[in-house]
Amino acid sequence: MKIIVKKIFIFAIFLTVSLFFLISKIDAADTLYFDSTDKYLGACQLTSKSEWDLKEDVNVTKFQVWYNWGQGETSLPVKIFFNGEKFAEFEAKRADCDPYQRQWCNADFQINKLFAKGTYTTEIPTEKQCLKPGGTGAIRLYVDDGATKKVDPTPTTKLETKTEVVPTVIADNKSTGCSCNQTTIIVTAAVTSIVSSALVALMLRK
Repeated sequence: MKIIVKKIFIFAIFLTVSLFFLISKIDAADTLYFDSTDKYLGACQLTSKSEWDLKEDVNVTKFQVWYNWGQGETSLPVKIFFNGEKFAEFEAKRADCDPYQRQWCNADFQINKLFAKGTYTTEIPTEKQCLKPGGTGAIRLYVDDGATKKVDPTPTTKLETKTEVVPTVIADNKSTGCSCNQTTIIVTAAVTSIVSSALVALMLRK
């Protein structure tokens, strides 16, 4: 009987350590490093291009576009050019949305790529990216929470592409909804495992 109880406690400890290791990985949330519009919160014009400069090398985890989504759209093709040469091409996925104007949502992509110091241009198929009046299209770069975080104070270059003005409120810069939900589930599972193991042990002792 004692051997069974010992095995149960060893298993519970192993499971708990494993779950908390997963929690530490999930909680390393992406943190905003760069915003091409300097955190602009006003009305958007529309564009299909953006141009911006990085003053130092940075390991980017998440690449984000603020975009006016159409009915049924869930992904956004994005091309990035570095100093005139193609740097990356991918499909960003629809993510957090404006709570009042649901067509305005982030387009996110976990790029996990080193962005070297220099000038970047971003292109999308249609003119539905938020354009800061007199500035450039809204692009945000995120880094791992443990990395050095310095926001470039002069990121934008004026673009000529402009269309209708669309008022909007940009969603929260740091997206943590998914991570919080996963963390809650894991913590709950860990606590449940420990309690269950303790109860089983007490029952076996009787």
